[in-house]
Amino acid sequence: MMIKLFLIILVILQSKAYDIVKRVSNENTRPIIGILSQPTPYDWQKPNGTTYIAASYVKYIEATGAQVVPILMNRSIEYYSHLFNSINGVLFPGGDSTDEYLYVANLFYVWSLKQFDETQRVFPIWGTCLGFEVLLMLTRRSTDVLEPCKGYDFATELTFTPDAANSRLLGSSLPSSVKNSLENEPTTANYHNFCIRPENFTNDPVLSTFYKMLTISPDLEDRTFVSTMESRRYPIFGVQWHPEKNAFEWRVNTTIPHTKDAIDVMQYMANFFTNQTRQNTNRFDSLQDELKYLIYQYTPEFMGLDVSHFQQMYFFYK
Repeated sequence: MMIKLFLIILVILQSKAYDIVKRVSNENTRPIIGILSQPTPYDWQKPNGTTYIAASYVKYIEATGAQVVPILMNRSIEYYSHLFNSINGVLFPGGDSTDEYLYVANLFYVWSLKQFDETQRVFPIWGTCLGFEVLLMLTRRSTDVLEPCKGYDFATELTFTPDAANSRLLGSSLPSSVKNSLENEPTTANYHNFCIRPENFTNDPVLSTFYKMLTISPDLEDRTFVSTMESRRYPIFGVQWHPEKNAFEWRVNTTIPHTKDAIDVMQYMANFFTNQTRQNTNRFDSLQDELKYLIYQYTPEFMGLDVSHFQQMYFFYK
């Protein structure tokens, strides 16, 4: 009798184990995330280093168990289409808005929406600072959605809106300790000169229909701006602040928070986005094709602690 009971339990456990393996096998365990490059400011340029990516964004993604592909500027539509169909998501980084950046961001934005509408297949997009602002522009199909904002080089808390509680980014998946840090400690680094005000966001029928406003924050003039949002329908997320700086930027004489709580905030945001990309099953045609595009083909350069906004940068040459 005992042997029979043991065998029954063993069969049940094996069945459950098989179900777990099946569920795990449906998860992309080798996510690859693209990061947009952008034109190099003149005073940072190396010889022929026409575009760049701050290394902090690469480290931010790699710290979650994902790999990075730099998305270069001034390439063919076939190049961008190939990457869209080979990688699992894209990060729009902070920086200065340029026509090249907007053009490439728009391609991935439009393709992501179209794919989801037609097949329900996700292609997640994350926008940080300029990337957040570009998401607003692309959704509104206008560059006039922002206004000047005193938001450069300061850390602040977040005030959660009612929509945050039922959001993907800041809802039930958010640990209570991280939520407490975001609400009560200056754990978000801000480096922006433009923003959107909550009233302008709410009163815009296009933006308020497409996005949920998840948090607001005060700027240096104590005026409120929208600091976090996510799409109501699509896997699109944006923050006006810089989570990656908390762990990976060490420029002297800045307000970037480096406390343990600030690092936990950074890690949660990075993990969340990478976990979204794990739902995308794109892959390169071959390992050789994959290796050709990965960031490992490039070497970051140390910029010093007081020369640029970034301690390390990847430069890309024509």
